[in-house]
Amino acid sequence: MRNPPRASALMESLRSFGYDMATALADLVDNSIAARATQVRVEFSTTEGQSWVAIVDDGKGMTEAVLHDALRLGGDGPAELRDEGDLGRFGLGLKTASLSQCRLLTVLSRRAGRLTCRSWDLEHVARVNDWEVLTEADADALQIAEKVAFTGTGTMVLWRHLDNAGEGRVLAQRIGQARVRLAMWFHRFLAAGALDLRVGPRSVRAWDPFWRKWMATQDLGTEVLSLLGPVKVTPFVLPHPSRLTNQELDLAAGPRGWNGQQGFYVYRRNRLVSAGGWLGLPELTNTHQTRLARIEVDIDQTADSAWQIDVRKSRVHVPPALEPDLTRLACAAREASVRAFRQRAVTLTRSRGGEITFGWLPQQRGGVTDYFVNRQHPVVQAALEAPGRAAVEALLRLVERTVPVGLIAIEAERDETRTPQAALEHADEKVVRSELSAMLAGLPEDPAARMRLVRALSSVEPFNRFPALMAELTSEVTTDGAGR
Repeated sequence: MRNPPRASALMESLRSFGYDMATALADLVDNSIAARATQVRVEFSTTEGQSWVAIVDDGKGMTEAVLHDALRLGGDGPAELRDEGDLGRFGLGLKTASLSQCRLLTVLSRRAGRLTCRSWDLEHVARVNDWEVLTEADADALQIAEKVAFTGTGTMVLWRHLDNAGEGRVLAQRIGQARVRLAMWFHRFLAAGALDLRVGPRSVRAWDPFWRKWMATQDLGTEVLSLLGPVKVTPFVLPHPSRLTNQELDLAAGPRGWNGQQGFYVYRRNRLVSAGGWLGLPELTNTHQTRLARIEVDIDQTADSAWQIDVRKSRVHVPPALEPDLTRLACAAREASVRAFRQRAVTLTRSRGGEITFGWLPQQRGGVTDYFVNRQHPVVQAALEAPGRAAVEALLRLVERTVPVGLIAIEAERDETRTPQAALEHADEKVVRSELSAMLAGLPEDPAARMRLVRALSSVEPFNRFPALMAELTSEVTTDGAGR
């Protein structure tokens, strides 16, 4: 005995698969890529009461029969063999993604010069309580098609009655946020020139999570695992933030910030389906010092069921057989990230043999690390040798005992694009020169003492990064001393 679902009730339920604007748009871009489109445009109107979103591509288009099947719930499911470029999975994406944002979905497609149309109107389905699609394009849809210049072969997916997507400023903001995530999910297609993706008048530029263009990015090598086909895993460790400009820090942070973007990046046929996070692997969590670790994972489409890729193609689960190897590779990347931070906090040996002197020294006692002002730092030494040593020592002890460690730790753990850093971490030569002048001005008029200080500072962070400036100051101090 047949027991079909009530059309209206099920259609409303299918709107709640967890899509947001970005994941819904991404699902439609997947369809365009499967249709061999090289250009996809997201056009929209934010006018209150008349808002709409149109996704227009230059793909191969659909015949009426193919379009009718494409609007069927559960078209080509997981068991169907798909073409190499087909990014689909359940045969639900076009419908569930679109209806998550709107109540009226219209698809216009043109192939061999013939325009065909199908629409799901949830109000109509509720009235007739049947799985009845509309087959004629209404005047409003045709007017929008003309406005967005949908004139050639391809497909236009049109969302109207945007009850969930919003209108006005809300709609514009959500589409703007989606642009950033689309740049990440489709970055391989964009970087290769295989796809021209536009949101409004602006092209979407690829965002590579691994920033391979930076010489300082560490590639830890590719390891090929096996599960229903090859699984290629390549851990990367991004440069320490101190080696990046503020603009580079912002760019590399990604949509969720440095802390949120650490972890695994799983690709299925060049499409990123899971961006960041440690995929629930035991004892792997986001920490401040592991945030430089990002791991590229390429899986074969035949392994979809093993990875439990969801309808939205935005979440995966690690197959149990791969957990040990992925944990091992993740730990290696995380340890390399921790080392990058640790190396910034210890005394370094310069290539010419001298040591770099830091202003703070760690001291471990009873499992607790305390930090003390380095009395051997040349500036500190000069201050202690001048009159008023007791007052200087008292000031140093006050500073040591009132360092806001808790606030620094909270700042460091925030999921922000910024990282706590010393005042001169990214200072240019002009600022460093000003700081040095202030230090020298506080010393007695003793040329020998000034010379010792400048020479000593040449091996001190951050002044050691400006050898030309230090050589110039050495020459100036020498000249001043000779003229006295």
